[in-house]
Amino acid sequence: MPASRKSGKVSYTLRPSREGLPPFSDIRLPDGTIIRRVDEAIHRRALSKAARVLTERLDR
Repeated sequence: MPASRKSGKVSYTLRPSREGLPPFSDIRLPDGTIIRRVDEAIHRRALSKAARVLTERLDR
């Protein structure tokens, strides 16, 4: 990963699902911080899938 990307932080905020909006959008601040606005429904599905995969791995 390039050094310029390592220096910044990424913060996530959830937003309500809305028709026609992309699943996430990035806002880049001058200090290198990225604020990623994530669709709440997408976030819930991702958490659900991650929990299911983790449970399956632990059950092995």
